[in-house]
Amino acid sequence: MSHRIVIVGAGFAGLSAAAQIPNDYDVTVLSRHPWCEFLPNIHELVSGQKQPGDLRLDAMGRIRRLGHRFVLDEVVEIDTTGRTVRGTTSGVHPYDALVVTAGGVNATRGISGAELALPFKSVEDCTRIHARLKQLHQQSETVRVVIVGGGLEGVEALGEILRAFPTTQIDVVDGGPRLLANAPESLDQTVRVECQPFDVTIATQTKIATVQPDGVVTDQDRLVPSDLTIWTGGPSGAPLLFEAGLAPQQSAWAPVDRNLESRASEGVFVAGDAAELDEPITKQAYHAIDMGTCAGANAMRFLAGDEREPFLPAEKPILVSFGQLGCFLVVGEWAVFGPAVSIAKEAVFQLVSASLVPPVDATTTLGSIRRLTGSLPDPGWPSLWTIWRGLLGAFDVRVLAPSS
Repeated sequence: MSHRIVIVGAGFAGLSAAAQIPNDYDVTVLSRHPWCEFLPNIHELVSGQKQPGDLRLDAMGRIRRLGHRFVLDEVVEIDTTGRTVRGTTSGVHPYDALVVTAGGVNATRGISGAELALPFKSVEDCTRIHARLKQLHQQSETVRVVIVGGGLEGVEALGEILRAFPTTQIDVVDGGPRLLANAPESLDQTVRVECQPFDVTIATQTKIATVQPDGVVTDQDRLVPSDLTIWTGGPSGAPLLFEAGLAPQQSAWAPVDRNLESRASEGVFVAGDAAELDEPITKQAYHAIDMGTCAGANAMRFLAGDEREPFLPAEKPILVSFGQLGCFLVVGEWAVFGPAVSIAKEAVFQLVSASLVPPVDATTTLGSIRRLTGSLPDPGWPSLWTIWRGLLGAFDVRVLAPSS
């Protein structure tokens, strides 16, 4: 009988793990959606720059073309003692090796009323934000938005609101010392300068005490009025990790060794956001892809009784979009900013999408074409002045040196 490998999740890490395993293994992938969401670009849904279908890759088709079994179901239990995984409707799935790519959930950090804010974690979330913004602007000339969190998601949400709804009154509230606290300080400075023509207020070193229907109350007991509050407070570990004994407490990530093998259960490998290495790494899509590849290969090495290979994180440039105002490319302590950098982010989206779900027939090729054409400017014959102005804007790139 073939070795049984179960993969929980079909996101970046899950797809990469499945692609690493040949079809002479008995592989089952369980996911509650038939698609893989391209989360690094969900901010573009807030402005309507992209549509939901552009960011939902055909994970089910990809897994089946690999010769593996795809089960459309939510995993509700992982039994590491009995070595089984149980789905809501599909029953029990025994495994000899397990790869867990459960991702994360919205981290509300125990803030009272946080459920009143719209989360910023999925295609559905950001589509809902766009619809709500559109509705509010149709109803009133004055629309007030609070963005909770000034990290990558918060800044990208801010940029997309300014792209599509530039008259919005926006308050960004973050408890850290500056925006994008893990990036060079020059990004915070640049965002503030770019926001000056708009009605944007940025309050750092300010924590949220409660969220109310009409705004948020800060730890300084100040009410910030809001017609819509967007929560970009980051992720936390999925409850499944703790319930399976893979994480030490609720909301925690699953500790793994350098081979991505769970420290709680032999033969269980954890990849993507769900995994916590001894030396933590950022929750980035490129790490998830590389981790999935490593976890899939190590699951096979475990079954063969071979020594596992360590996961070696490869630091790569980070792209942070800021709507039509531009995009940041961050390399270490250096960064560049400008509209031309947006081309690089779009290229990454197209290339990674095609590598995760390669077009192999008419349906998948049409999907790739739709993603590409959906990213192009509106059709029409522009004037020579429009073309010249666009070229000038495209190559307006600034180098942001490290702060002294």
